[in-house]
Amino acid sequence: MKSIKAFLYFFILFGIFGLTSIYVRENFKKPFSSLDTMDIFRAIMAGFVELICLFLVYDTFSRFKEISKVKKNVLIVVAIFASIFYFLFIVGIYLQ
Repeated sequence: MKSIKAFLYFFILFGIFGLTSIYVRENFKKPFSSLDTMDIFRAIMAGFVELICLFLVYDTFSRFKEISKVKKNVLIVVAIFASIFYFLFIVGIYLQ
């Protein structure tokens, strides 16, 4: 049960990280000189979200002490690939 819980945490966190990256990539293709203050604020907030996600991944990794490090690393790799596949599928449906 702890492994499933850790996997779901990693899945959601990497999904949020990926969606934030997609948002930044899609909305900030303009040069920096043409950005207004709201765009800069959005970029800063997206950066904060990504930093918080990375911090929470580290925190989740260290929180589950009863799961071995090898198993946690496998869970992270599987969660990364699963979240990439799932969230890109959802974004692909949304953008069409």
